[in-house]
Amino acid sequence: MEIYVDLERCIFCHACEVACEREHGESRISVEAVKDRASVPVSCHHCEVAPCAIVCPCGALFQEGTQVAFDAAKCTRCGLCLLACPFGAVEADPTSMVQKCDLCPEWDVPPCVLTCPTEALIFGDRDDGTKEMRRRTASRIARSYAAAVGRERA
Repeated sequence: MEIYVDLERCIFCHACEVACEREHGESRISVEAVKDRASVPVSCHHCEVAPCAIVCPCGALFQEGTQVAFDAAKCTRCGLCLLACPFGAVEADPTSMVQKCDLCPEWDVPPCVLTCPTEALIFGDRDDGTKEMRRRTASRIARSYAAAVGRERA
């Protein structure tokens, strides 16, 4: 299971951050502005081959099925995982404790996804996520086409 982002729906409201912070005491997702053109929620992608887990010298980050798990008791706080994550999704809190999304295993759907007012976050397996993104994109294209045809006829 993964969290997918529909960038056209994200409105930079930070509701996902607030929901995550409410659940964990700190947010493990952050919404970043990209050149004032888009807002992008960033969280752990649970990579199939996870650079953060590969570089972790103490085994605190490790593959557990299809997810990247974290064992705080093993963490030496060396920071290599922060440097290795290509998405910048692994963070350290003020006490240097590593924080990353764990997909809230105690929930059927993570609170960040449930809280998003525009449904910009999609939770599902790779097939479900990509199907939903294709459906949404096709719907946007169809609406744009219908509007363009309507203007031509007017």
